[in-house]
Amino acid sequence: MNISADGYVVDADGNFDWSEPADDVFAYWVGVQQESALDVYGRNLWETMQYWLEPPAESSPAELEYADAWQNTPRLVVSNTLAHVDGADLVHDVSEIPDRDGQVQIGGATLAASMLDRIDEFRPVVYPVAIGGGVPFFPSGARLDLELVETRPFESGPVLLRYARR
Repeated sequence: MNISADGYVVDADGNFDWSEPADDVFAYWVGVQQESALDVYGRNLWETMQYWLEPPAESSPAELEYADAWQNTPRLVVSNTLAHVDGADLVHDVSEIPDRDGQVQIGGATLAASMLDRIDEFRPVVYPVAIGGGVPFFPSGARLDLELVETRPFESGPVLLRYARR
């Protein structure tokens, strides 16, 4: 996920406009999506990601490449408030998420917080902005022993910090 330098995925008003990826970061996310065997979303992020079901005709080639990879990846939405979703399968509890070979992307900080014991790797792309509050990338009180396995600065300013569990 894209995060602020002070550790938030969205600000206190629910905005994440500060994290709109430049071409170099967007190309990274295209590659990640192409490697994904399954995408799992919470309700809030799912509502944002539905954009990729039918991207606008004026989308850039990179956006169309991402949309194609995203549309070709199986998706689950975890929600106990939705009765039906278009473009994905719906489950009502994280225990219903099947184990899957390959890379599984967990989308949404709240969902990820409820699944910390099942996450092997964290890939925050840290943006050079402090937003002062909002939804944190890691839940309050979580203790995780991590090992930094990759750093990748992007020319546009953000830095990928890839961590694996120790």
